[in-house]
Amino acid sequence: MSDISELVLRAAESLVTASIEEFAASVRAALQQFVSSDFAVRAAAVVDDRGRTTPNYPVVIYRKAAEHAVEHAQPLPADRVAVVIEICEDLNEERLREAYSRIAQVKQLSKTPVPKGERRSNITLGLVLAANSLVSLDQLADQLYKLDCATPHKEWLDMIVVASTGVINYAMQFPGENLAGDFLPPAEGAFASPAPPAFYVVIVMRPTGPVSFSKMVAFIVAHLGLFAPDVAGKQVNWSAMLDGQPTGAITTLGFQPSVQGQLVPAPPESYNGRFIPNKPVQIEGSNGEVLGAIQFMKWHTGGVILLAGKLPLDGLLVFLPDVRPEYARVIKRPSHQISPVLPISNLEFDQFLSNIQQRSNLRVRKEIGSIVKEKFLDEGASSPFIARCTLGLLRIRENVLTDPARRDDFDKRFESAFSSLLTARAASKSLVEIWKRHNERVASGEVAQIEGRDIRILENINKQLSEGFESFLNASTRVIKTGVQGLCTFMGLDIGFLFKKEATFETGAERLHLVDAPLANYLVEARKWTQRLILLRNNLEHEIWQFPKVQYSIKGAEVCAAEPKIEGDRVTVLVDFLLDRTLCFFEEMIAHVLQRKFPEGSTITEIGRDLRVAEAPERFRITLAQGGEPPWQISYHANRFDDT
Repeated sequence: MSDISELVLRAAESLVTASIEEFAASVRAALQQFVSSDFAVRAAAVVDDRGRTTPNYPVVIYRKAAEHAVEHAQPLPADRVAVVIEICEDLNEERLREAYSRIAQVKQLSKTPVPKGERRSNITLGLVLAANSLVSLDQLADQLYKLDCATPHKEWLDMIVVASTGVINYAMQFPGENLAGDFLPPAEGAFASPAPPAFYVVIVMRPTGPVSFSKMVAFIVAHLGLFAPDVAGKQVNWSAMLDGQPTGAITTLGFQPSVQGQLVPAPPESYNGRFIPNKPVQIEGSNGEVLGAIQFMKWHTGGVILLAGKLPLDGLLVFLPDVRPEYARVIKRPSHQISPVLPISNLEFDQFLSNIQQRSNLRVRKEIGSIVKEKFLDEGASSPFIARCTLGLLRIRENVLTDPARRDDFDKRFESAFSSLLTARAASKSLVEIWKRHNERVASGEVAQIEGRDIRILENINKQLSEGFESFLNASTRVIKTGVQGLCTFMGLDIGFLFKKEATFETGAERLHLVDAPLANYLVEARKWTQRLILLRNNLEHEIWQFPKVQYSIKGAEVCAAEPKIEGDRVTVLVDFLLDRTLCFFEEMIAHVLQRKFPEGSTITEIGRDLRVAEAPERFRITLAQGGEPPWQISYHANRFDDT
């Protein structure tokens, strides 16, 4: 750690030992050490030039009026106030609402506009610092999102800090990229219509633990550099304060600028795992040289244009219908360029491409590959099966496997396992439908007739049932033995002993118990049904056993069909049981093996069934290991998949 980061850490340690009566004064004294002499820290109210006055804040960082000037106890002028901090002993959702409202009051004050040509911010930063929290950081982040949704972004709270636990703030994320860094409140007019910048503002939780105060101080000092750039050189190096900080962040929900210049909630389809991009269009020179690939991205009440390649996007945007000078505010990223948010749809984008083709020497080639958009089964993200066995698990892996090549390797194995799961599920459904339909047709007399003491059956489903059962056994075995086992091996966990003979299994379970007792106990219980599944499959494959036939009898004046039984269980009941166990095994084993690889400070928690979002009822969410929701721990259960 750098010298400055150690100094901030020692200051944070002094806060831990301070009584609640001394806490605010200790915070003020600590902050004064790390801001330049051009700023002062004290408790104060704030007043604007219209005479509007805020309540008293326990911590206010403001620029001094002049050298050697004496500051009095009266409210501070809003123009000079850079930071206000609300302090509380025990934070909860109600206390957060109160603090949020008080922070909003100072942000509502009028300020003298920054003169044109000056590159500085006149925005007041608003933070909440809590000694403790009575609720998890997840609950605080959810509450912050709700408050933000109901509040103009100029009045948002900028950071929540729970000492020795963690930090909640905002991060920027450009389309097509990972998180780019902290989001500081933008200068006045930064989101001005008609062409605000195109990026996401995401609420993030950071497992900063004992260095939470350091994160807060660095955030404040960075803002002071924007608030007073003329004295920024006197400030300590805020980036050096971040030495020893965990680099990971847990993303929750986010916002995006609208065409009107307001930050609005990002639609569900914009999140990872749900976004299907439009097909890119190739731009070529007159000689056929590929100069770039351009793409339309739907945005809130508008659209964004992305361009990768040699061409300057701002030069192409002149071909937009009803072009305005503000449209040239292009963001240039390492791999691509991003237009501002534009009041256009796919229709205007097509007209834009047509204009390029007709009014320049560039050629537009639309057929450069394809993105297939097709219905996924008969279900969408609102199906618990889809949400839990695809979206939820892939969202977890997004935070574990950050290397694209390694993530692609995982995804190939996952897709193979999931394909087998779909096959098993379809075979189970088909078996049930075949039996139900046949049983009804027999009972109605449609395919069964009584001839004296004999029974004539006009429909034979034995082969269909046998083939369906075999398909189910093969697919289910592939799920657990090839699919899940393969994913575990890829993630560094060997569970091959689960499918070995009893002595080898017991030895493997004992070894695993020493390093992962919950998983060892889970596999001991899972063995009771996985062994049955594999034996059935092996016996059928090696023709040691044959599928039983449907039996018929006469009861009264009707023919009754008796469903085939396997080891005492009706075939549809057995298949339903084994499929349900396979679904649970697939979800829980993959979730656990990913959980084992989470970066320090993060884990997963189980969302209560009544708290799951109807649009995508995922079972797990990422949380902080300390200060978050209770960590999920794998444990065997007899509950059905739909009841967990």
